[in-house]
Amino acid sequence: MKHNFLICAILLSVMLFLAFILTGCLEEGQLVRKFVTFAPLDIDDGWQLSTPSAEGIDSLGLVQVYKDVYHHPKAWTLRSMLIIRNGKLVAESYLKSESDRLRYNAVWSCTKQVTSIAVGIAIEEGYISSINDSINDYLAPELSNHQDKKNITIAQLLTMTAGINFNIEDDTDAFRKHEVSNSVDFVLGKPLQWIPGTHFLYNNGTPQLLSAIIQKQTGKNLAQYADEKFFSKIGLTRYTWSNYSDGITLGAIGLSMPPRELAKIAQCVCNNGVYNSQQIIPAGWFNTMLSPQVTGLGGYMDFGYLWWIFDNNIYCMMGRTGQFALIIPAKQLVVVFTSIEQLGGSYEIGFDTALYFAERVADIIE
Repeated sequence: MKHNFLICAILLSVMLFLAFILTGCLEEGQLVRKFVTFAPLDIDDGWQLSTPSAEGIDSLGLVQVYKDVYHHPKAWTLRSMLIIRNGKLVAESYLKSESDRLRYNAVWSCTKQVTSIAVGIAIEEGYISSINDSINDYLAPELSNHQDKKNITIAQLLTMTAGINFNIEDDTDAFRKHEVSNSVDFVLGKPLQWIPGTHFLYNNGTPQLLSAIIQKQTGKNLAQYADEKFFSKIGLTRYTWSNYSDGITLGAIGLSMPPRELAKIAQCVCNNGVYNSQQIIPAGWFNTMLSPQVTGLGGYMDFGYLWWIFDNNIYCMMGRTGQFALIIPAKQLVVVFTSIEQLGGSYEIGFDTALYFAERVADIIE
């Protein structure tokens, strides 16, 4: 008996030691490659390539920015960093593997910003009359058992002020695991905790209602509609967008794509919604979408219509675990970061860090 206990104790100690060593290796940055170059490759994906100096960026300064990114304490969670200036890809570097250039990366809540663009196009095409419409105008049958929600407006869905108490973790897991049969009924069945329009709650539920509305009004699910009206127009072809098991596209978290494709979305926004001289994002919606609606979040962030806004002139696509596309129109600059999709919490690169490096790039533009 004592002999068996001793063997178990030794085995447990060895396992704990190995776990400690492995964890230490991860945090010591051995998953980060040595920085070599940021020269982009031509892979025939629609990007026009250039160099930093040709686009007015101090090349030596940019080398230092990239070196500092590589040496950041949390750099081991990063997969990529891309720089777009004047609509041209001038720098890209992949901290894990060159294969990440084409690897489909889950961009998580960056999906929300695309949902907002699709809503704007649906308004322009007359499928949605106004963002001030009640959702009862579009989801009346679904609301039959949830009459307390009938006066919520589309604008309140877009600004996360609908008042529905959708838990960002537990309730989102129900979507990830397909635990409920009807995603719309699931969201509407959550408690109406606050008077609509009075309380901001960042969540993954209300974008699902927007997805359902687009599907009902256009006859196409959100992924199909966005592909036809937006993605295909900007040359974005490499992506997947998950539908829930009830056939409704996930409006909050379903997109996966390589970082160069994410950059195409951000560049279209940086260029005022224009691509190849064509207005892809309706001009009226573009300005509305990026106007602060909820202010002072975290002390310095504003929220538009599913878009994050910093200092009223930097726009951000932001997904959990360190997926970012920062857009600085005044500098005609886009900076994209992607990261390991499952490493959240204290491990992930935060928005503050992404913003810090984006602003450092902006500061070395001549």
